[in-house]
Amino acid sequence: MYPIQHRRYRDGIDNLLVLLIGGIPIAMPTVLSVTMAIGSHRLSEQGAITKRMTAIEEMAGMDVLCSDKTGTLTLNKLSVDRSLVEIFAAGVEKDDVVLFAARASRVENQDAIDAAMVGMLSDPKEARDGIEEVHFLPFNPVDKRTALTYIDLADGSWHRVSKGAPEQILDLCNCGNNVRNPVHIVIDNYAERGLRSLAVARQVVPEKSKDSPGEPWEFVGLLPLLDPPRSDSADTITRALNLGVNVKMITGCHCQGDRETARDGH
Repeated sequence: MYPIQHRRYRDGIDNLLVLLIGGIPIAMPTVLSVTMAIGSHRLSEQGAITKRMTAIEEMAGMDVLCSDKTGTLTLNKLSVDRSLVEIFAAGVEKDDVVLFAARASRVENQDAIDAAMVGMLSDPKEARDGIEEVHFLPFNPVDKRTALTYIDLADGSWHRVSKGAPEQILDLCNCGNNVRNPVHIVIDNYAERGLRSLAVARQVVPEKSKDSPGEPWEFVGLLPLLDPPRSDSADTITRALNLGVNVKMITGCHCQGDRETARDGH
């Protein structure tokens, strides 16, 4: 540089340092994008599709993983043990409780609970056999139950059946402690076996209108729901713990049943 432009070597070194220091921040976003793209490609090879590149960076700094239970740690394939069905209404058999639960379920576009209830029948058509559907109340986070208003074609009488969270059904039926206490005992017994509880109620609608309040609801019974854990849940949780990530299970089910699921997961 000096022989050509007659400048000192120190000036040239200073200019070179300025270019290097100025160029590194400009190149950093490109370098990071390429690095995360490579990471995304490697994740895709393991069956994980990344929608946001920044998710890779966020996941790398994760200390606690909060996981949903149903369908994530479990299979979300529910089954019912008919022998454990509990009855709380006079003149009702276990098969009646199952039929009421199936009637309070969708026969099309079913969720996991609806499919389990209708699947308990020898023929899914029994869920609507001999009745005319008037109005179906789908599940929502507020009511936490489903309900069907229907006409019995044998005598033309109107009825409603409902299934849902036990506490919601107990409140719907305005049950006193003489019913609530035995129901809670059964729920606790189910939970000790890792089973969820589904309550069923029925009602007569003498006004023959889908908007009428009807007679008082009657608490009919409880059904136990089993949702087995995924076969790879335990291994996945162990790998996460070995990487220094604490795994927390997020669920709205009974705490005792969740403990059983956690034990199965380990």
